[in-house]
Amino acid sequence: MLQALRFVTQGAGAKVDAAVRKNITTVLLGMLGHDEDATRTASAGCLGELCAFLTEEELSHVLHNHLLADVSGIDWMVRHGRSLALSVAVNVAPGRVCAPKYFNSVHEMIFSNATADRIPIAISGIRGMGFLMKHHIEANAGNLPPKLSNLFIKCLQNPSSDIKLVAEKMIWWANKKPLPPLDPQTAKPILKALLDNTKDKNTSVRAYSDQAIVNLLKMREGEEVLQSISKILDVASLELLNESCRRSLKKLASQADSVEQIDDTILT
Repeated sequence: MLQALRFVTQGAGAKVDAAVRKNITTVLLGMLGHDEDATRTASAGCLGELCAFLTEEELSHVLHNHLLADVSGIDWMVRHGRSLALSVAVNVAPGRVCAPKYFNSVHEMIFSNATADRIPIAISGIRGMGFLMKHHIEANAGNLPPKLSNLFIKCLQNPSSDIKLVAEKMIWWANKKPLPPLDPQTAKPILKALLDNTKDKNTSVRAYSDQAIVNLLKMREGEEVLQSISKILDVASLELLNESCRRSLKKLASQADSVEQIDDTILT
C-alpha cells in the first residue's frame, strides 16, 4: 500500500487536497521509526516524495521539526527513517530542499548521517550525498563543495565494503549521461580513490569502481575528459588508469550503461 501511495504521489501529488495531504504527512512522520524495516523504508520514501508537493510552510515544518531535527538521544530507527526521507527529498526536489534557507542544514545533516556508526544510516546518508552531487553538478557546472568531495573520498577508503560500494554506486549514478563532467581538479582525487578500489579484494567493489570511473570520465561520450584528467595525474595514478583502461574500462565504455535503481526506498 505504501508503495502504491508513493507512485500515486509521484504522479498526482500536486492535486491532493490540502487536508488529505496534511493527514498523510502526519501518518508518514509517525511511521519513520517503525520497527519493521520494509515499512520504515517505504514510509520514508513516501514522505520524501511528498516533499516535492508540500506548501512552503508544510515543508519547513517537516524539515525543521523532523528531518533536520537534532538526533541526539533518539532511537536509531527513527534516525534511519529520517535519513532515508531526507535523501529522497533531495533527489526529488533539490531546488526546494537545497534552497538557501535550508542549504547548510541539509548538507550538514546528510554528512552527519553518512558518517553514522550504524551502517543503514550511513548508507542512506551516502545516497543523500550522491543526490547532492548530482544537484551540484547540474546547478554549479561540475563544481562540488569541498566537504562533499572529501567525504566521498573517505567513504571510498572506508574499511567496510558496504560503504565503499554505495559510494561508488552514487558516483556512477550522479555522473550519468547527459550530465556535464566534474571539474578536473574536483574529479582528480575522487578518481584516485576509485582507482585504488579497482584493486580491492571484493569483486563487487572492483566492478562498481570501474562503472563509476567510466561515468566520471564520460568515457561513453569520447576521450576528452579522460585526456584532460590524465594530464594532471601523478605517474603512479596514470599508470593505474592506463592499466584499467586496457583491462576493463574501454570495453565497459563500449557497452550500454546500467539502468540499476539506486533508490533503496523503492521496494522491488
